[in-house]
Amino acid sequence: MQRIINILLVDDVEYTRDLLRGAINACIDASDLPLEPKFLQTSLGRRALKMITETSIDILFLDIELPDLNGITILREVKDTSPCTYTVMVSGESSSENVVESIKYGANGFIAKPFNTERIQESLLKFLKHGKYH
Repeated sequence: MQRIINILLVDDVEYTRDLLRGAINACIDASDLPLEPKFLQTSLGRRALKMITETSIDILFLDIELPDLNGITILREVKDTSPCTYTVMVSGESSSENVVESIKYGANGFIAKPFNTERIQESLLKFLKHGKYH
């Protein structure tokens, strides 16, 4: 049975959001995962926070470097206001500091750019294992 899930893509580069959406769809199709994604997207952190309060987001793919807010700041607020949102950080800055801070503040995963489908698929499988979908 297919489960409809809301996936929010937050990245300041539209092309990256498009690639990520395509990779997520490809992973779901290739692995025959029981998920039917509904995508929402934004390039701004403040808009992402507003979307999370207005819509039940199942999975959040969140860039660290955004024009208005740092992704770690957004992560901390998301974990306070919507702790069930499964959050995967996606960043070109995969320094150990970014990874450690992401995990410290509750990220469920970290994908370095340029990302590959294996890491995305791993994130989707972990999401299913955690049972964080309705």
